[in-house]
Order: sequence, then structure tokens, then C-alpha cells
Amino acid sequence: MSVSRAGLVVALPSESRTWCRRAVRVGEQQAIGDQALLAVSGVGEQRAAQAAQWLVDAGVSGLVSWGCAAGLAPGLAAGALCLPDAVVTPDGQRWTTDAAWRQMLTTALGELSTSGGSLAHASQVVANSTAKRTLAAQTGGVLADMESAAIARVAHRHALPWLVVRSVVDPLEWSLPALVTDHLDDHGRVPLAPLLRGLLRRPADVWTLMQLARGFRTSMASLRAVRAGVGDNLLLTKALAQVRSNAEAARASRFTPDAALD
Repeated sequence: MSVSRAGLVVALPSESRTWCRRAVRVGEQQAIGDQALLAVSGVGEQRAAQAAQWLVDAGVSGLVSWGCAAGLAPGLAAGALCLPDAVVTPDGQRWTTDAAWRQMLTTALGELSTSGGSLAHASQVVANSTAKRTLAAQTGGVLADMESAAIARVAHRHALPWLVVRSVVDPLEWSLPALVTDHLDDHGRVPLAPLLRGLLRRPADVWTLMQLARGFRTSMASLRAVRAGVGDNLLLTKALAQVRSNAEAARASRFTPDAALD
């Protein structure tokens, strides 16, 4: 059985460390053996769409939106692993992830607990619990990111299977300090000068930043556990083989001797 490469879109260089020894820079790609191809897009919908299209042009057989997310539902702690069944937008658009691939991955992960539900598209950073609750009410989503909707559109346009694998960094109850939301760049970084100025004005934000850093480490550990549990291909080759087998069985069941005589 030949290997079908999975195409992984991650927004941040730091998220690429779940796959690579060294962080991959924004706009660059990295082959994960012959199993997968990773592209680091930078933050936001447009960048994610460009990275996903590059992966399609490179010949991947399926797309994965991989990385961290904001929690929108009570009970989703930092590090909670989510395999959403759909991505939804506040204006009602909805893209369903590949059910067979998602189920195969969920089953294989076993003891590594995963959450379903839908993922909400956010056009900007969801900064506090009020904004998170508003987005959840608009979409029904249990977590949110800014890239998965764009990846879904590319996958749909090219009729490719696709998945979302995301781990929560900031739960519903957490808020991001203004020094982060006001100065975060497309690489997911806050420049040193505004960071220091913000901490001088609000020294208490040091605790919030430490909390977020711990949440990020926990989130990255959950994503690494997924890779360790199912391998670099994320079971894409097996999922595609199962789909082909089911299709062949369905065709065979329709072609009976009586039907041939008719």
C-alpha cells in the first residue's frame, strides 16, 4: 500500500516544534519523511489559505489544520485535545471534517481523551471570556481559531479529505492581556518594546503571561501525544484505503447476477 502524504498547516513556528526539531519559519515548508508535508502559514485566514494551496499543489492527499485554539466551552482545560466534526462561521457557513478519517484517528488514540463538537472561525484574536461566550452563542462552537475555515475551503475546492487537530491553550475563563492582543504580529510574537512598556504599566500581567506559557506547553504536549499515538501520516493512508474498500463493496453489492440479467 503506497503512502498518501498528509498536508499539515500550522500557523506558528512554535507549533511546528511538535513535528520538527527546530522551528520552521513562516512561509516555509518541511517534509516529515515520506509521510507528511508541513507548511507554516502565519496567523490568519489569508495566510492559512495560501499555505493550504501550496500543500495541494505539492501533491498531498489530505489537509490537516494543526495547532492550538481558544476554548469556548466550560470544562475544556488547557491542553484539552479536540477533533472537531465541523468548522462554522458567525454568518452560518459550515464545513464538515472527514468523518471516516476523524473516527479512525479518535479510535486509534484510545486513552488519549478527545473532544468533538464544532470549531468556530474567529476573524481576530478572541481576547476574553465575554468575547468567547459571544462567539460560542453565534456559532455553537466549543473552541475557536483563525485558520481552519480557510483550510476547509481549500480542501472543499479540491475535493480532499481534511481534519482539524487542535489543543486548547486558553480556556473559556482566561483572558489575554492587552499587551498581547494589541501587538501580536502575524508570526504570533509580541515585539520586545511594547511588551516591556505593557508590563511596566500593568505588572500584574506577568502572572497572566506565565499562565499562558504553561497553557501553551500543555497544549503542545497534547499535540505531540497525537503524533506519537498514530504516527506521522495521522492514519491518512489507512483512512483512504478504507474509503476505497467501502466504495468497492458498495459497487459490488449493487451488481448481482439478477441485476446483470436485467
